[in-house]
Amino acid sequence: MKKQSILLLVPIIFFLALSTTLSAQDSGCKVLMESISGTYIGDCKKGLADGHGKAQGTDSYEGQFRKGLPNGTGTYTWSSGETYTGQWRKGIREGQGKYVFNSLGRDSVLTGYWKDNKYIGEKPLDPYVIEYRNSIGRVSCMRVGPRPYVRYVFSRSGEPSSQLIGGLLLQGSSGSEKTSTSFTGFEQVTFPFSGKVIFKAPNAWMAATLNCELRLTINEPGSWVVTIYF
Repeated sequence: MKKQSILLLVPIIFFLALSTTLSAQDSGCKVLMESISGTYIGDCKKGLADGHGKAQGTDSYEGQFRKGLPNGTGTYTWSSGETYTGQWRKGIREGQGKYVFNSLGRDSVLTGYWKDNKYIGEKPLDPYVIEYRNSIGRVSCMRVGPRPYVRYVFSRSGEPSSQLIGGLLLQGSSGSEKTSTSFTGFEQVTFPFSGKVIFKAPNAWMAATLNCELRLTINEPGSWVVTIYF
């Protein structure tokens, strides 16, 4: 009797497993990256691949998805045999990973960090780097939004003090320079952005004039407010 029960259960279990696979394939769950949008097996949310899954098209991907795109950790395999295993964000390589490819008939491995789908090196880039400052107490760099601009604010004792400075000279690697009562800096910049600020200001005792200079590079795209304390 036990053997008969087991034999009856085997086709039932097989049928359930097959039904689960077919329902995952035929559920209409979409993958929004065209190169892997042929078939999909995995987690789904609101009609889009979301969670862990495997997608197969011209290329293939297995790993984490969010809103129909690779997002999180996963392995992408190109039709040529190249592979990337690592972090993804909204369908592009973003973060730490390993890329294996063929070069001159031999497998080569590139490990490190990716930004906007491009390899940036073995170490991640800092969001910004203060390269040089003279007669400046400290510098605060804060990302406040997605728009591509760099705005400079001049401060003494914690209060905006642009009226104390003179001989202001701004240099930037990209963008349109703008100087007004409400905005001093560069708009529509391309990152990484390299900037230079030169100005004159009285010292704390108002007894002498200081030649102030700041040089910096901002690597991360966005809206940046650079506060210069002098």
